[in-house]
Amino acid sequence: MLIIFLVILPALYIGRKAFLLINAYHTENMLCKNIIILSAENELLRKRIDYYRAGTLLEAKARDDLGMVKRNESIYLLKK
Repeated sequence: MLIIFLVILPALYIGRKAFLLINAYHTENMLCKNIIILSAENELLRKRIDYYRAGTLLEAKARDDLGMVKRNESIYLLKK
């Protein structure tokens, strides 16, 4: 009986620690992938902010979506 405790308990302890180590390794890999994805998304959002601050994207959206024009600009409507 004592031999069973001396053999099984350390094996269970080592197995549990190994499982926790493997689980931590997989969690770290998953978090690293998420960091890479979020960094790329963050960079894209920063570029969009720069475009909006520059006004070029804002002007293009106003022209395309709202049909706005500049002063003294001629508009030609073509029938299809």
